[in-house]
Amino acid sequence: MNPVTVPVSIFASLIAAAAAIFIAVVGALLNINSRLGKLEQGQEGLAAEIRASREQSDMQYAAAEERASLREAAAEERAIARHNELLAEIRLWRTHGHDADGTIFFRVPE
Repeated sequence: MNPVTVPVSIFASLIAAAAAIFIAVVGALLNINSRLGKLEQGQEGLAAEIRASREQSDMQYAAAEERASLREAAAEERAIARHNELLAEIRLWRTHGHDADGTIFFRVPE
């Protein structure tokens, strides 16, 4: 059997093609890695922005709830005060009497 010899020019071409493919693959991987890094940084920035927005909306919601509860408490206090005033007026007008014919008269407080 004759050993097959590969001419040097073909061998050099194969090495050059392999080197070119290797460089292309490494370049593509570096490009992909670079883009993924930028994407990751963008996502981190977006996540931070979303967190800040949520915190701000939570604070606004808490402030609105507090205002609502203060309004509710104030309305309840006003209602209790009106009720107490009405009861006081009722107590003042409560004294009444009956005439001989059965009609009811109320004593008006002075």
